[in-house]
Amino acid sequence: MAWEDMLNHKCDIYHIAKKEMNLGYGITDTEHFFYPDEPDLADVPCHFHIKTGNLQLVQTDPLDILQARIKISLPFGTDIRTNDKVVSRETGYAYIAEVPRVIRNNHHIISYLKREKPVKGAI
Repeated sequence: MAWEDMLNHKCDIYHIAKKEMNLGYGITDTEHFFYPDEPDLADVPCHFHIKTGNLQLVQTDPLDILQARIKISLPFGTDIRTNDKVVSRETGYAYIAEVPRVIRNNHHIISYLKREKPVKGAI
């Protein structure tokens, strides 16, 4: 079995961007970060290493929050950066990437992803 056969999931990657924003009254925010509407990398082959111990449902008011910290494997050369948004094509869940690491001398890339979003509503 080839390593590429393990990449049985797909994801979209959005790079975090910064822009200057006018807050009014002559005040500008030079540190306004956002994610673009269109993904920078679409339909990227990947594998989400999901273990039930890494997912936690926290009861809050008014919505429950799904917390997760999972690992993702990507082909070498995939442009993933710290704080990028990674969206699973199967579930639609959005995660934020931690520091990516190159494994085995340019064989593949792994990164841990974190999620703390409400279960209902927008992702």
